[in-house]
Amino acid sequence: ADATCSLLHHTMQLLRLLHAGRSHRLLALARPRVRAMSGGSSRRDMDYHVELKGEEELLTRLRQVAIDAGGDPLESYEPWLLMDSLQQCLLQLHQVTGEASLTVVLVALATRLVTWPWNRRALQRRCDAIHLMPIYQEIAKAYNDAQQRRGGKGGTGAAGAQEAEADFQEASARLKDFTEETRFFPLQGLGYQFAFVLPVGFVYFGALYGIMLHPDSFRHFVTARSMWLDSVVLPDPYGLLPCLSALCLLANAELNTTAPRPGQESNAEYMKLVVRGAFLTFVPWTAGSLPAATFLYISTNILYTAAVTWFYGRYRWVPPKLSPKWRLGQGQKK
Repeated sequence: ADATCSLLHHTMQLLRLLHAGRSHRLLALARPRVRAMSGGSSRRDMDYHVELKGEEELLTRLRQVAIDAGGDPLESYEPWLLMDSLQQCLLQLHQVTGEASLTVVLVALATRLVTWPWNRRALQRRCDAIHLMPIYQEIAKAYNDAQQRRGGKGGTGAAGAQEAEADFQEASARLKDFTEETRFFPLQGLGYQFAFVLPVGFVYFGALYGIMLHPDSFRHFVTARSMWLDSVVLPDPYGLLPCLSALCLLANAELNTTAPRPGQESNAEYMKLVVRGAFLTFVPWTAGSLPAATFLYISTNILYTAAVTWFYGRYRWVPPKLSPKWRLGQGQKK
C-alpha cells in the first residue's frame, strides 16, 4: 500500500511538471505573436500620430498665412451664394477623387462643358468677325475718305465735291448692306468671354481666397497634399504652375493668331513681342502671392480655349457668304 501511494504521488508530480512545461512552452510561443501584434498596433498608432501632427503643423501654417493676408481664420465664415456653391462643389468632388489638383481641374472643365452651346455660338461669331474684318476695314476706309472729301475739301472744286459725294453714297450703301446681312460687329463673339468666363474666374478666385482665409472650415481639402504642393491654397514653392499658365497663354496667342494683312507684317511681329513680354511679366508678379489652385484654374481654361478655338476654326466653322458688291468701287478707283 505504501509503495502504491508513493508511486501515485510521484506520477502526479510528474504530470504537474509536464503540464507546467507545456504551458511554459505555449506561453513562449505565443509571446512573440503578442509582441508582434502589439508592435503592429503601436506602429499604426505612431504613423497616425505622425500624420496627425503633420496635418496640425500644416493647418497652423495655413492659419498664419490667413493672418498675414489680413484675415481671421477663426471668425465665422458666410460666403456669397455663388462662392459657397463653388466651394461645396470642390469639397464634394474632392471626396470622390481624393486629389485636390485633379478636383480643381475637373471643376474648371465642368464649368466650360456645361456652357458649350453658348461657347459654340461665340466661336462661330468670332470666326466670322475675323473673316469679315478686312472687308469691313476696306468699306470703312472708303467711307471715311469720301466723307473727308465732301464739299470740295482739299481744293478739289465742284467736280471733286461731286465725285466725293458719289463715293460717299456708294460707301454708305455698301456699309449698310454689309452690316445688315452679316450683323457684323468688331467685338462679336467675345460676349461669352466677358459675360461668363471672366465673371466665373473672379468667383472662383473669391472662393479660393475664402478657403485660404478660413482653413479650419475646409480642413480636409486644404491639408490634402497634391503633387509637389503641401496645399493647393498655398503659393507654388517652385513657381512651376505660374510658368505653366504663362506658357498656356503664349500657346493660345501663337496658335490662334490670324495671319497679318499684306503690309502689316512688321506691326504684327511687334505686337507679338509685346504680348510675349506681357505674359512673361505676369509670372514673377503673381508667383509668390496667388494660391497654386488659381494657376491650375487659369491653365485649364486657357488650354481648353486654345484647343477648342483651334479645332472649331479648322474643322467646324462654316464661313459666311461674301457678296461681290461689298467690294464694288475699290477696283474702279484703282
